[in-house]
Amino acid sequence: MIGFQCSATISQPCIGRTLFPSAPTHQPSNGFHTRPAIPSSNLVEYFPVNGDGLRLSWAHAANTRSKLTQALRGDELMIEADVSLAETTRYPVPIMAHPPLNMSDMTLEDWLVEVVRSNSGKGIKLDFKTTRVVEPAFRVLARHVDYIKGPIILNADILPGPNKPTTSPVDIWTFLILCKTRFPKAIISIGWTTLVDEMSVKTGYTRDMVDHMASLVKEYNLSQPLTFAVNASLLKYSICELQRLLFQVPNSTLTVWAHPHEFESNLTLHDLMLIRKSFSMSSVFYDMPSDILNQLRVEIYNN
Repeated sequence: MIGFQCSATISQPCIGRTLFPSAPTHQPSNGFHTRPAIPSSNLVEYFPVNGDGLRLSWAHAANTRSKLTQALRGDELMIEADVSLAETTRYPVPIMAHPPLNMSDMTLEDWLVEVVRSNSGKGIKLDFKTTRVVEPAFRVLARHVDYIKGPIILNADILPGPNKPTTSPVDIWTFLILCKTRFPKAIISIGWTTLVDEMSVKTGYTRDMVDHMASLVKEYNLSQPLTFAVNASLLKYSICELQRLLFQVPNSTLTVWAHPHEFESNLTLHDLMLIRKSFSMSSVFYDMPSDILNQLRVEIYNN
């Protein structure tokens, strides 16, 4: 795109449109803003994190009753969970599980009921693993969405990623159209399918992948808040390409994620420092193991 120039370091945060505009005068005692009628483009405008995405904390894979209870009682601001389809009965049911698991002690309905009952104001991120689960899961979510106080992120991998992953992407039209029409106040999180192991990480996200994603945003006229889910092991090879994506899609953000095993071979603290220095601090969130993030925070804030 004409006018874009790759930058090694971005020191000033980007100023995005307001997704959660000014809250009412009365604020709840938990420190979060009350949920306004119109969403905000950035989670750092909702949570008390001083405009810094690194300060946003995550509870990961809260797919069981015990893990959800722990997350609701803990200090994390965001709760992430995976939504799959249990097809062991006559009528498939959305459950909380990450493939290849197809059983859980919680359905999506159970999970959302507990979130609403907690009255916590925490945000939730629902990761939809297949195309088949999207429509039935969205029907369930529609029954509860107005009672959830915190931000809602709806995530799916809609494009094939680097290194020829075998996982099929979620259907683009199904996910984006249903997000737009049924949950216009939610934050849409979209990314690429991923294959990450010691032998497979040779390249990152390519310019063609980035431009394809940007073209989908334009094609589907996505005006609600957007974050792009990217794997840290791949991002470190494609800093310039992802800078280009944020340039093409103003007010968007990155949610950088990684599995614990990646830090045994593919990722180092230095890699995360490079990512940190390459983007505005308000435009990147780190959905990673808490011990790794604590090390990064010590390194960043002590220096």
